[in-house]
Amino acid sequence: MPDMKTTIIGALLALSVAGAATARAEEVLRFATWDTGESLAIQQAIAKKFEEKHPGVKVQVEPYAEGYDQKLVAAFGAGNPPDVMYMWSFPQYYTSLMPLDELIARDSAEIKPDDFPEGLMNTTRIEGKTYGMPSGFTTQVVFYNKEMFAKAGVEEPKEGWTWDDLRAKAAKFRDEAGKVYGFAVDAKPDPYDFEQFLWSNGTKYISDDGKEIDGYMNSDAAAAVLGMFADMARKEEAVTLHLGDETGGDTLFQGGKIAMFQSAMWDKADIDAAGFSYGVAPLPTFGDRPAHSALGVSAISIAKDAAHPDLAWEFVKFFSSPDSVAMRVNDLPVRKSVAEAKGMTKDPVYKPFFDILATSNTERHAYLKNANWGKIQDNLARAIEATMIDQGNAKAHLDDAVKRSKRLLK
Repeated sequence: MPDMKTTIIGALLALSVAGAATARAEEVLRFATWDTGESLAIQQAIAKKFEEKHPGVKVQVEPYAEGYDQKLVAAFGAGNPPDVMYMWSFPQYYTSLMPLDELIARDSAEIKPDDFPEGLMNTTRIEGKTYGMPSGFTTQVVFYNKEMFAKAGVEEPKEGWTWDDLRAKAAKFRDEAGKVYGFAVDAKPDPYDFEQFLWSNGTKYISDDGKEIDGYMNSDAAAAVLGMFADMARKEEAVTLHLGDETGGDTLFQGGKIAMFQSAMWDKADIDAAGFSYGVAPLPTFGDRPAHSALGVSAISIAKDAAHPDLAWEFVKFFSSPDSVAMRVNDLPVRKSVAEAKGMTKDPVYKPFFDILATSNTERHAYLKNANWGKIQDNLARAIEATMIDQGNAKAHLDDAVKRSKRLLK
């Protein structure tokens, strides 16, 4: 019969082995995000729910914050990437990501890909392959100050309004002494967002195959768009942003200095906090053509060299589930069913964001079509700024941008 000492040692050894086995059994799934604050807290709550459904799994949420891209590139370069991560620049990262098409097809009954708008899915595809599931989005709209409209006796924007309608309304708000304008145009807009106006006027920056810009970026339709904004500045229907004064349109709108402000969901919280009554209108159209919007889309992707690829896909599915999508209240829902269940597709504040999404599902942003787009875009940005400075010659400036960029197409 063993003595007490031997029994105790044996028991301790057994516990030690069991503990080691448990430690070995626990899988750690790394999830990198750029978010902070409330959005980060929501993601951590989703991770906790995933852990509850998967005993023995720990989701390690890694908030890279402002250094997101640098940290992600370093992790990929070191061969130690997070398993799953927030993603936006698919042309930059797709060679390091896992294609998801076969997994989506295999689990289509669970993930319901038709519940995700096609326009959002298009932003995650490179060369016909899907590298992420949308996690949040915004389209562009026009916020307007209801109080300023009422005081000026100007009719509020209506669905189906045109750029001519906007210009006519904007002109009625011009108050030189008070430095008040009806609208704001940007001398240095983000070219990514600016392409929406070309789409809405029947053109685009670059051909669908990514090989031609002549006849697209400098087309008559493109020049008409850029020339219109320059003319609005010249006639003082709009204040011009970022010409010697870095005050943003958001600040001017919140301060009652412009009556209408074209923006997206990222400005809504600050507009709410400003405390005045506002409405949300869709982007105006060019004549009878449908308006299109740039798509600001975040997605969740899996590293090609993920340590736990199967578990990573389970997390992506969970993150894409209706319950998880509904939890992300700082984003517009990426699932149609969730948006409808929340009443957002009928709410007058949110409806314009979803309405224009339905017409923005056919065009793909230029950066998805050509690997050198970043350098081409620099020439385009200079052409836009030059046009806004001299308030004219849009076609000549765009022709110059095309001439400078042709060698970059190859």
